[in-house]
Amino acid sequence: MTDACIYYKFDKAGVTVVGTYVDDLLVTGTGESRVNRFFMDMIILDLKDLGLASTFLGMRVQYVADSGYQFDQETSIVELLTRFGLEQANSVLAPIGSKEPSPTDVLEVLPPLASQELVVLTPTIANFQSLMGSLLWIARCTRPDIMFAVHCATRRSHAPTMVDWKLAKRIARYLSGTRKLKLLMGGGGLRNLPVQSQCYTDADFAGNKDDRKSVSAAIIKVNGMTVGWLCKKQSSVALSTSEAEFVAASVGGQELLGIRELMNELEVGVELPIWMLIDNQTAIMQIESESSSAKAKHVDVRLKFMRDYTSKGIVVPKYVASGAMLADLMTKALPVPRVRELREAVGLVKSE
Repeated sequence: MTDACIYYKFDKAGVTVVGTYVDDLLVTGTGESRVNRFFMDMIILDLKDLGLASTFLGMRVQYVADSGYQFDQETSIVELLTRFGLEQANSVLAPIGSKEPSPTDVLEVLPPLASQELVVLTPTIANFQSLMGSLLWIARCTRPDIMFAVHCATRRSHAPTMVDWKLAKRIARYLSGTRKLKLLMGGGGLRNLPVQSQCYTDADFAGNKDDRKSVSAAIIKVNGMTVGWLCKKQSSVALSTSEAEFVAASVGGQELLGIRELMNELEVGVELPIWMLIDNQTAIMQIESESSSAKAKHVDVRLKFMRDYTSKGIVVPKYVASGAMLADLMTKALPVPRVRELREAVGLVKSE
């Protein structure tokens, strides 16, 4: 099984799929009768059928006939703001700014919390880690637009400074002003088979001034729907922009191939090739080339990984202009117009 939290059963009549998270279940299938049958079969476990999904793991789920499914975490955002005393804070238009922090904030390490009781807006390590845990969950579930900011704020979770604390509060203030954004899953869904998949990958070369490690980012779409995203610091220091880009492509490729395997298990056909969209021509040439470069030996395994799937025609790199690179949303601080443009492109829109 590709995902240990997803179970499925096939028979002549169709398929039943069960997603699990601890003691919460999300059940679907090729017909309502299959869902009802599942709960009848599981009656011995005393499962409680809550009906058509409206919330799941802090996400609100809505189905609109014309536009498909909508996911948002407005309730979770309001609870977060209330818990940390930020409900009256002024909102901001971008989750992270480009202004350099003050030297004082960089050097001021947050103290640990003396008691177990949460004191709102008190800059302590315990409060910071609690706030970041909530923000990270929101970023992973429905809000790719805050993923890079959360990534930056959690770099020093063990010893956060005032810079990190102020960034965490800024992310919360950004969520306050954008709490009504919903992640749309198109009405066509998986009806058009085989599905078309594509992965946008990007990197911020040597963007971390502390260790000069680059950031990998990827956004995965299936039939035009954003179904996955990631923002991750690279494990080694890249020596060039193209090197950082193909490392990011390999990280995105791993995620993409995992989703492909899951869909194959669910007998959802995936059209080949799967496009790997990259905005660096040199990185594409390195992936497509059969020769090895002495300069890239330290990342040779990742390069060989991409070449293997490229040679089989499963994943094919394709150039996309930087202006159309959706993963740019998760590699650097962006101006407000660009943030709005990219979050809409990934399916985050305001819907009443």
